[in-house]
Order: sequence, then C-alpha cells, then structure tokens
Amino acid sequence: MTLAALAFSGLAAAQAYPNRNVTLLVPFAAGSSTDIMTRLIAKGLNERLKTAYFIVDNKPGANGTIASEVVAKAKPDGYTILVGTGTTHTQVPWMMKSLPYDPVKDFEPVAGIGGVPLAVMVANNSPIRSMDDLRKTVSASPGKYAYGTAFGMATVCGENIRRGFSIDLVQVPYKSSPQAITDLIGGRTVMMCSDFNTAMGPIRNGQVRAIAVTTNKRNAQLPDVPALIESIPGFPEMRSWVGAFAPKGTPPEVIQVLAPAILAITESPDFLKTLVPNGFERLPLSGAQLTAFVQSELVKWEKLIEQAGIQRE
Repeated sequence: MTLAALAFSGLAAAQAYPNRNVTLLVPFAAGSSTDIMTRLIAKGLNERLKTAYFIVDNKPGANGTIASEVVAKAKPDGYTILVGTGTTHTQVPWMMKSLPYDPVKDFEPVAGIGGVPLAVMVANNSPIRSMDDLRKTVSASPGKYAYGTAFGMATVCGENIRRGFSIDLVQVPYKSSPQAITDLIGGRTVMMCSDFNTAMGPIRNGQVRAIAVTTNKRNAQLPDVPALIESIPGFPEMRSWVGAFAPKGTPPEVIQVLAPAILAITESPDFLKTLVPNGFERLPLSGAQLTAFVQSELVKWEKLIEQAGIQRE
C-alpha cells in the first residue's frame, strides 16, 4: 500500500470513529472519584463528537485490577477504553505478587484527566477532632480500631499514619469509597483517607469531619484543616490522578480523535465547575508524555509503598 493510500486509510478510520458504542470502563464503583470524572468525560465526548456512543461501565474489585485486565486483553479497536488511575497503574504493581497486566506495555496512553488530594476523615459524631486525638484514642485501646480503604493510595495513606504514629490500626478493604464512607459514618471504622471528589459531599453535608489533608500545605477548599505533614513530619504528599488508556495496538488514528477531545473537555468550564470545588487539578498529558508520567509515578510509589511497610499479597 502506498503512503498516500495509508494516509487516506488512516483518515477514513478517524472519520468513521466511533460508529458504535465505546465503553469507558471504570475500575471502581459508581459514585467514586474516577466514576464522577468519567461520566463528565463521556458527556463531553458525546457532545464534542456529536454522538451518543460513549457509555460508562463500572467494573470494581481487586483494587481496580479486574477492569484493567479486561481492557488490557480487549480488542485494540478503540471501543474499550480504561479510565485508569494511580492505583491501577502505579500502586498495585507494588502491592500484588502477581498482576494480570503490565501498566505500561499493555496500554496505549490516550490522555490525562486530572486528580484531587486526599482527606483524612472521621465520622461527624466522633469525639476525634484532630490527628492528635486520633493518635491518643487508638493508642489507648490497641487492637480495637480499624480504618477503611478502597484504593491503593488510601491504603498507603492509612499505613503511613499507622506507622507515623506507631499505633495499632487495622485495615479494612472495601470495593468502593462510598461503601467505606457509609461504614465510617456508621462507626464500623474510626477513620479513612478518601479523595476529595467523594469526601467533599459528606463533609459539606455534616456526615464526616476532615481532620487532615495530604497536600504539603493547607488546601484552599478546606482552609481550616491541617496538612498531615503538620502532625507527621515527612508525610508524603498524595494526590490521586486519572487518565484514559486504550489496549496496546489501538490505531493511532483513534487515539488522535480521543486525546485532543478529552484534553479539551478537562479545561472546559462545564467540566471544571463541577470538580474545581473539590480541589481538582488537570493532568494535561497525552502520548509519550503520559507514558513518561506513569513510569515516573511507578518509581515514586515503589519507594512510598516500601516505606509504608506494605507487603505484596
């Protein structure tokens, strides 16, 4: 085939895409931070590409690895896209003995979306009003208290708190942040680290209380809440991130349709007005830049997970 024919073929493929449903697979439950962002992205893609083909499918479980494996093994035709996260791509590789996909080799980078910080929360009716209260309460009754976690970074956050304070705090894993927050409110756990997207609603509704944030300084959305580093010197800054990834081998013409559209959506007023009040910051990367970002995050989180004392399971 001549270069001209190849170019025409690629153009035709781009113009024809999509011509049927494109599944944006979310590795966490409905109502999670990733789900919230993905539904806004799907809405924006349908509007910008003048279709109704972009749909969202939630497939939670195993720290996001179930959905990630599905996409890694899907037909690389652009019709199955993973909305991956720091958990699926840069944390669970160091938390599991065996991962059913390679976070770099098995995916084509499409576009970064963005992320939010984490908040350390307790139930609003809890007597705990500060990190020091948490330390004293848990220290007074070893083995009594547990913390909930629904994704990799939340586990690293909780384990760093446990080790930083030298307290006996048991991890309870959940499939989704909303479920973990429900149990926090119900008193089944004493605290949890949660991303701002899912935390801010219960905080504003008076169901939970934020006692720390994982940024290096106080966050503008919760100006009266201390940064964790104020209680535990050297506590690492933690900010979630989300991006779109296609199966390896997806035609570049398809990526070239999706990437600029997604990046444009993430800077649109409609998208930002929903997420900026939750501390959202864009991740304006695509192609090789997004791959380089994932690789650098893999290096960063290998060290942080090792420092937290988390063993592969």
